Amino acid sequence: MTPDGGGPERFVRRPTSAGVVLALGFGLLATGLVTETAIQRRIVATTAVGVGMVALGGRAWLRGRSVVALGGAGLALCGSLVVAVALVDAVLRPAQVTHRVVLLPGLLGLWVLAVALVPARFRWARGVVDAGVGLVFLGVLAAGFVRGASTTALVVATAATVLSWDAAENAVSLGGQVGADNGAATARAELVHAGAGVGVAAVAVVVVLGVARLGIDGLPFGALVALLLAAVAFSLGSHR
Repeated sequence: MTPDGGGPERFVRRPTSAGVVLALGFGLLATGLVTETAIQRRIVATTAVGVGMVALGGRAWLRGRSVVALGGAGLALCGSLVVAVALVDAVLRPAQVTHRVVLLPGLLGLWVLAVALVPARFRWARGVVDAGVGLVFLGVLAAGFVRGASTTALVVATAATVLSWDAAENAVSLGGQVGADNGAATARAELVHAGAGVGVAAVAVVVVLGVARLGIDGLPFGALVALLLAAVAFSLGSHR
């Protein structure tokens, strides 16, 4: 596979840098919120280092200059190895099987999301973003159905997952429209977009937690998640 990028005069289609940072940050927040033990949190922190290396190395590799690209590829490979170590730890170290079930999808999803945001082929980005965020969300769902994590943590983690997907999609869209080399021009717009998304998500979280505290008999966790997803996704979609 070869990078999409070319010389400095060419229009380079790849996800924007600010969007990459925001998407991975929200994804890490979602995964971290559903952890319960110190071991789980250390493993998530190790994964954060690994996906950061993948993202930085991948960006350097996509620049297409021989020395920089070679160093970037090496850094991305090392980052992937760090994530692999974290995945092995997630299988072996947590004392309870349920802790492993919660961790594994989220950690793998973060790596997939990092790869999606530094794609060898730009046209692959959206599909891989969906897969990565889907795995992160699977970890959040597992925390709800397998571990019985607190409603507040689950609802906020679900909102963070949606924000991660929104930031990644926005990064891909802007990168395709104006190019990745216009970082200064797009960063402010992306921060404003993310801020608006956080505001929408915060309102949705308050509403859903309010509904949860009404104590309605027979209202399952799945219904609360569906309500939150619908509210945030509809609001974000209407502002695109």
